[in-house]
Amino acid sequence: MSSPFQKSFSEKSPFSKEKDPRERKKDTIRVSNKYKPGDYVEEFELEEAVKKQTGKYPQLAAEDYSTVKKDEKGNYIIHLKNEK
Repeated sequence: MSSPFQKSFSEKSPFSKEKDPRERKKDTIRVSNKYKPGDYVEEFELEEAVKKQTGKYPQLAAEDYSTVKKDEKGNYIIHLKNEK
């Protein structure tokens, strides 16, 4: 049985509204290092990368993703909707 204090405290807590960071949608899709920044990823490799990282096949075409970008972790692409 929970007390009224516990209920009101948990409702006011900023942590109760935040999603678990592991549940957040990831913006980046990691791709092979064979691509150079500015290249487009081939459709079949995009499907494999998305499937590997999300467990689902992409519902979008390769044209809906950015060109390859590079950071300290390697090459990646992002969904163009998330880029803006």
